[in-house]
Amino acid sequence: MSRPDRPGHPAGTPVATLDATDPDQVGASLRNLADVILPCLDAVGARSVLEVGASHGDFTSALLDWARGGDARIAAVEPAPPRELLDLAERHSELALVRKTSHEALREASGHDAIIIDGDHNYYTVSEDLRLVGEAAGEGPLPLVVLHDLGWPHGRRDGYYSPDRIPADRRQPLAHNAYLDPADPGIADGGLLVEWAAVREGGPRNGVLTAVEDFVRDREGMRLAIVPAFFGLGVLWHRDRPWSEAVARIVDPLDGNPLLQRLEANRVRKQVEWARCFRARQAEEERLRSQEELLGALTDSRALGWAERLSRLRGRGGPTLREQIRRVLGRAGEGA
Repeated sequence: MSRPDRPGHPAGTPVATLDATDPDQVGASLRNLADVILPCLDAVGARSVLEVGASHGDFTSALLDWARGGDARIAAVEPAPPRELLDLAERHSELALVRKTSHEALREASGHDAIIIDGDHNYYTVSEDLRLVGEAAGEGPLPLVVLHDLGWPHGRRDGYYSPDRIPADRRQPLAHNAYLDPADPGIADGGLLVEWAAVREGGPRNGVLTAVEDFVRDREGMRLAIVPAFFGLGVLWHRDRPWSEAVARIVDPLDGNPLLQRLEANRVRKQVEWARCFRARQAEEERLRSQEELLGALTDSRALGWAERLSRLRGRGGPTLREQIRRVLGRAGEGA
């Protein structure tokens, strides 16, 4: 998924491992779905896998571990690879790092047994990705295609890493640093934070799932299975491939599974609630810091000194106002 920013952290915060890229267990990494994807690669007998949108290399690392068992080749597409992905490529000569956009890479891609798409999560980008995959296949069947984020929030709502890369007439109306809540089709007052998102959910040419459905509708013999977990996994293949039944046996029990749907809805709701609580706590901590700074400045103010002198002249006993402020701030005894 286009990783919702960790509450309170700016977009694009550099991170290293699965726990670091997903410190609050949002479930944004495809690695969470490896138990479905890797058996599908085995069923296909994949020897060449293209991963579009490798990010920091969480799932790339899982692919490399899988590839060692069968000498498969892995290519990872990331136009501006983070340090973690660069380090992974340096340690693994069998990993080909493609520093291009998904569209540039897919125009040149051919001969792959499986393509995993987890790049920019909007209708235009995904539609073009799939169109290019289809063009590379020509008259023949497509390779196995795996796609992330067919569920909430980007299944029916565009998200953008770099809106300027999308033609203006293909972009949805945008919101910057948008809070998203599954209960609100617009922009919520709290929830998961996405740097750039469509103002509204739903409607034509909006979202990853919409793009995939439109692609499948225009091609004969395609099967789309959706695993409703960790923001939604799509598995797309031609029914006449020799390995079609083997893949179907893996995904059929999970495809649209109502139990998984309920679990995912509950997981997302809890994530949204947690994000709201996190930001409320941040706001309260900021308010308390501001009060402490103000009270700290008051203890050194000349006006407070005059107020204390006036109080003593009026015969008021007890601790001075300055002493009371220091006690509240935990600085009793300072400046005595």
